[in-house]
Amino acid sequence: MLIRGGTVVTAEGERKADVLVRAGKVAEVREGIEGGEVVIDATDLLVLPGIVDPHTHLLLDTGTARTADDFESGSGSAAAGGATTFLDFAPQLPGQTFDQALRTRLDLIEGRSYVDFGIHLNITNLPHGWEQELEALIDAGVTSAKVYTTYRDTIFYTDDWTWYRLMERSGDAGLLVQVHAENDAIVVGKTQELLRAGKSGLAYHPIARPAVAEIEAVARGLVFSQQTGSPIYFVHLSSPRSVDLITAARDHGVQAIAETCPHYLVLDDSLYAGPDASRYVMTPPLRDRASQSQLWTQLLQQRIHSLGSDHCGYSLAQREGIDDFSQISPGVPGVETSLLLLYTFGVLQRRMELRQLVHVLSTNPAKIFGLWPRKGDLRPGSDADLVLFDPRPSRVLTAAELHSRAGYSPYEGLTVHGKVRTTIARGQVIYRDGAIVGHPGFGQFLKCAPFDPKAVPL
Repeated sequence: MLIRGGTVVTAEGERKADVLVRAGKVAEVREGIEGGEVVIDATDLLVLPGIVDPHTHLLLDTGTARTADDFESGSGSAAAGGATTFLDFAPQLPGQTFDQALRTRLDLIEGRSYVDFGIHLNITNLPHGWEQELEALIDAGVTSAKVYTTYRDTIFYTDDWTWYRLMERSGDAGLLVQVHAENDAIVVGKTQELLRAGKSGLAYHPIARPAVAEIEAVARGLVFSQQTGSPIYFVHLSSPRSVDLITAARDHGVQAIAETCPHYLVLDDSLYAGPDASRYVMTPPLRDRASQSQLWTQLLQQRIHSLGSDHCGYSLAQREGIDDFSQISPGVPGVETSLLLLYTFGVLQRRMELRQLVHVLSTNPAKIFGLWPRKGDLRPGSDADLVLFDPRPSRVLTAAELHSRAGYSPYEGLTVHGKVRTTIARGQVIYRDGAIVGHPGFGQFLKCAPFDPKAVPL
């Protein structure tokens, strides 16, 4: 396959070049390549590495609610948005070993994904002999694990002693610990206070989960990282103060990495006062516009290192009639819109360089999670994962153009610029001009390399 005449953008910069693909790999990137059994004209298009989404919940089943999206619909939506790799979470249920949790998740995904995928383990307990299990998990290609500091009495919660013991060993083992950072006592206490006052509507969702809950849990995680020497990755940060703490810790040698999500860059907490508040319920919640502006500054200053969609595709029908923030299942769809939003609101509105867009959407996530240079780059030997992105179209975003079974988007109604024309995974066209043309089962499980401290972005 020859992709001819486009502007190739990598984390190093952009240039006019052709891309030759052989046997699913990038063979050459330069001007003037001849040949190719299949030739794709990329004139006036940006040719980007496939998006590596490090944070998805394409099928989330909490025991009380299950997302409308499964791995087939979620991975198809990913492909339509230019994502050729996603990393999802395997929950460790009570009584499960690490390996049992992984195998249970793989049984759900394998044969059902349009694109390649990796796995993070969600560790909730450390069974007898867990140290040897951790080594086996790394050997199996799962080199990152998430802990939740909130949602006590659910399948997700990890207490501090378990978290700290894990981090005493994770660094030497090559495991990167990820943290959903919210102080549970603050969230529970504030929630109970609001409910006692009769303030249960969705407008109170951001008040129930104040920024200080996130900031405190980030500070705790940084202490754990500093004391153990183990690296730490903070997911879906909503508060610029959290990023400030991470930046300061990094200046003192702590290996801390910051992730945020498009919704914290594009939407704000005023939406909770409107009639469509159920479209915007996620945790942590949206913050005010001043926080949003500061997050953009931190992203452009490279103090935020990766962008994850945190896709969690509940449908609006699942929330119909629920106007109680304590009873609604949080999460919004977004795996299909990350590239579109970052181009519109970052590149066009805030003068983000295209190479930086590639950094936070592709190259950095691939490096952090042990997939680079196979993923996240366009260089000879990399997987031929490419996105042909047309920067010219402008439109009002509607749910009708999206492929998630959630059936809506929190970004619906925004004016956006650009369009994914073609998505190619390992040399195969899987999405073209509005249609998914690949097949579920093409996507492969990716074994991630152990965490490399040198991969932490500077």
